[in-house]
Amino acid sequence: MTIFYDFVEQLPSIQMMIYIMTAILHILFAGAVAKDAGEWNKRGLKTHLVSGSTWAFAVLIGGPLIAIGYWFMHHLKLYK
Repeated sequence: MTIFYDFVEQLPSIQMMIYIMTAILHILFAGAVAKDAGEWNKRGLKTHLVSGSTWAFAVLIGGPLIAIGYWFMHHLKLYK
């Protein structure tokens, strides 16, 4: 029974660690999208739907799922 109580005592720390890792993941994906959108801009291409900074902000808030949407729209031949 003490193992269970030890685990329950550690839950807030584990939860905080998950939050921090999620925030870092969102920041990394947003940075990658911002860099890619900047490369598109340097080549004279426009991003689809919204500006590159808006895409980066959306990925910062939405995380990898929005980044996947960005990638599908900009790097697959389906949308072009």
